[in-house]
Amino acid sequence: SKNLHITEIIDKVKMYYSVPINDRKIKVALEKKGPPLVVKCSEGILLQVFINLFDNSVYWLTTSDEREKEIKIVLDGNKSEVIFADNGPGVKKDDVEFIFKPFFSTKGIKGRGLGLYITRQLLERYDYEISYIQRQNKRLLKGANFAVSFPEEEIE
Repeated sequence: SKNLHITEIIDKVKMYYSVPINDRKIKVALEKKGPPLVVKCSEGILLQVFINLFDNSVYWLTTSDEREKEIKIVLDGNKSEVIFADNGPGVKKDDVEFIFKPFFSTKGIKGRGLGLYITRQLLERYDYEISYIQRQNKRLLKGANFAVSFPEEEIE
């Protein structure tokens, strides 16, 4: 584990997805609030978390009729939180309670249903969290909105 700037992790993953993002004309907006968000974690774990979020967004935006396809990421250094949102179809209300369960997928044969499950498991190793944002006033875009929280350890 080492101190990692979340901006750098997201930039790496965004570069990795540059071809599908450009091919599908997906606009990716990154907004930073407060001080830089630095997290003590393994780089591989953070890469896996954001690869899964990008992968899901790119997939679902590809299925969307939305003319302006968009991913918005807000890094909040004050809250130690990342909000990752897209304007795709989102998660059906009845499915929300299952999206972090193993083998649950709405992608049909294209999905394994392990991405969000593994993402949550990896984050929990460090007492970090991922959750689906349902409340309308907390959402950035109309599609899927996830909050990744990196609560700071209390110093004794």
